[in-house]
Amino acid sequence: MTEIFIGKNIDEAKRNACAKFGAPIDKIKFEIIDEGKKGFLGIGKTDAKVKATYTPVKTDEKAEKTSANEKKNVATLIEKIVDGPVEEKAKAAKTEEKAAAEETKPAAEISEEIASEADVIEEAKPDEITDEEEEYSLDNFTLIENDADLNPKAKIAVDYIESVLSAMDVNAKFKIYQNEKGAVIDIDSDSNGTIIGRRGDTLDAIQYLSSMIANKGDREYFRITIDCFGYREKRKATLKQLAEKVAKSVLRTGRSQPLEPMNPYERRVIHSAISKIEGVASRSVGDEPYRKIIISSELGNKRNDRRRGGGRNVNRNGGRKNFEPRESKQIDLSTSFEKDYKRPKPEDNIEGGLYGKIEF
Repeated sequence: MTEIFIGKNIDEAKRNACAKFGAPIDKIKFEIIDEGKKGFLGIGKTDAKVKATYTPVKTDEKAEKTSANEKKNVATLIEKIVDGPVEEKAKAAKTEEKAAAEETKPAAEISEEIASEADVIEEAKPDEITDEEEEYSLDNFTLIENDADLNPKAKIAVDYIESVLSAMDVNAKFKIYQNEKGAVIDIDSDSNGTIIGRRGDTLDAIQYLSSMIANKGDREYFRITIDCFGYREKRKATLKQLAEKVAKSVLRTGRSQPLEPMNPYERRVIHSAISKIEGVASRSVGDEPYRKIIISSELGNKRNDRRRGGGRNVNRNGGRKNFEPRESKQIDLSTSFEKDYKRPKPEDNIEGGLYGKIEF
């Protein structure tokens, strides 16, 4: 089968093809139709376009060609999404596993990668604040204990996740929670840090791919959320802590502060937290995957003006100082020669004559 796929760049278009066909990238033939243009400030920007051709492999042949090559293909596909080799992330994750499992403390780690506002690509509309954070609470889901009660799309997602983790040599157990709108698949294994990755990069990649495959060819969207050892709730608490910390800084200084780039879910958590803090506002700027949030004060620089005494001619109580205009002092710019020349001389006295008055 042959289809045309688009994306912001060639790699994204190829990833869309892999997700649609459910096949590794080296099993699909690609023909580049348009490489796309970045444009300037969004003007003249065009998407990349590729023509993808995929021939499904028969079941018998498929069973013979698994093992090492298939594992490598899945790892390559995840690497494209996560932007880093899976093996390297697995090694790094061992040292980060404790931090990933206890990520309620690194508020400083997350926010101190604050870049200057000059790095903002272009301003776009803010992300809508939805109730997704509240909907994610497991109180709104039912634990599925019988496979017969499992939604078909959730079953597709679970099967795909099992194949990915198998390719990563990770053994895991699943708990599946479900409601009418979607499912939460909670993973638990001895390699939770490997599954989560750096700040959830690997977990987000697995969630993105499984959601694409589960909803392929169906207009009714079924939300797939992947969690691992309660990471999502811990990350959510960390983001709220970050939002409060940055909001206090903005209120104190009056200066806007941008945060590091985040995915849409994390941005919604920040927007939701900021909307509950009086005196600050948040907006999203830039393009994915570098889209970030800027938190700014709704009071402008008024706090700074009060702290500095309100600027010139303003006292500490906020009123204007009473002052009287000073008389301008005239400066004599004449030279010493001019001063001596203008000094009165004896001969200037009419009554005295040249040598003064002579009496007889």
